[in-house]
Amino acid sequence: MNRYICAFRGNRDKYQIPLALAESELLDQFITDFYTNNFLQHINPILPSRWQNKLRSRFLESRIPSERVKSLWGTTLLENSRHYLGFPRAYTVALLDEHFAHAAIAQARKTKSNLLLYTPYAWEAFLATYRHDPRKVLFEFHPHPEFQSFLLTDDFNRFPFIEKSYKEHTGNNLPERMQRRIRDCWKYADQILCASSFTKQTFIAAGVEPHLCHVIPYGIDTPEPPFQQPNSDHFQVLFVGSGAQRKGLHHLLYAWSRSHLPKGSELILVCRTLDPGIESLLQQMSNIKLISGTDSQTLRNLYETSHLFVMPSFIEGFGHVFLEALSYGCPVLGTVNTCLPDLGEEKDGIFLTEIGNIDELVYRIEYLAKELPDNHEIREHARACARRFPWKTFRQKLLSFL
Repeated sequence: MNRYICAFRGNRDKYQIPLALAESELLDQFITDFYTNNFLQHINPILPSRWQNKLRSRFLESRIPSERVKSLWGTTLLENSRHYLGFPRAYTVALLDEHFAHAAIAQARKTKSNLLLYTPYAWEAFLATYRHDPRKVLFEFHPHPEFQSFLLTDDFNRFPFIEKSYKEHTGNNLPERMQRRIRDCWKYADQILCASSFTKQTFIAAGVEPHLCHVIPYGIDTPEPPFQQPNSDHFQVLFVGSGAQRKGLHHLLYAWSRSHLPKGSELILVCRTLDPGIESLLQQMSNIKLISGTDSQTLRNLYETSHLFVMPSFIEGFGHVFLEALSYGCPVLGTVNTCLPDLGEEKDGIFLTEIGNIDELVYRIEYLAKELPDNHEIREHARACARRFPWKTFRQKLLSFL
């Protein structure tokens, strides 16, 4: 059986796809920006703490053999240099995505392997010519870009102050050639894998034959007890994610300001970045705490002590943070354009709101402020829901389609 080449930058999906291939001896090569080798792990303790954390996140112990990993160090250096010099980040990333595709082409021609590529790294590899006939499997971690652009443009017309994140997430300011790479690469795939039913629906709407597209929900490593219980004396709501249009944070801020909630209610935002327009909106509001960055233990404490996690996203390929919140017993509120319909129902601590409807979001927050504070049972159901989605199941389902 031919092996597969996998390619992506970062530690996307906690390396579960190359890990699944490695465990089944189907991994020919994993191509990435950088993956920590044994030497880097050895010197890690003497490095600055911020580098230690970065290197630890780019390593999966010995579960992916180092000889099966190719790090594109030159591309990584060029990318970070361009970021440092102030080149537009979205353009730089889109430009250098091609390097991963060309590395996959070279390896596939050398070893006559199949291709299992994430969307941004597939275009050139799928269109290249080979002496063998490689199987071309595409993993779509975002919904189809035309669907995303339609939704975000409609919202931008309502709230033009979110211009910066609107341009970044629609990609409308990128050259047509770069937009086409993402928009049309599915047309050259033999099979398409998605993390959510919503993502699949957007590709069927774009023209994908339903039998070629399969859903494999992401998984999670569930935390161990003991778990804290939130303080029932006040209502605490949590948002974790980028402060951008796509996450619906501006809708949440408007809804929070209009909601009639118990005295002492607090909204906590954990955001590494904020759209300038959303940041200005936030400064006009009260009873909101902004945390720009946090460690894993502090984040765990926030999940455990919050009564509700809210992220009214317009569009998510999955939204792993929902599953993360559930794993700590925190009920979640989001839209149908996420993984939530795949995960469970209200009895599991999963609540839905209509996309872009601030009035309904107000109603849901006010309702849950009354229902959740002393409801310990629903927190147990939320944790049980998360336990139904271990990463092992994700890897097994992935292999069943190869």
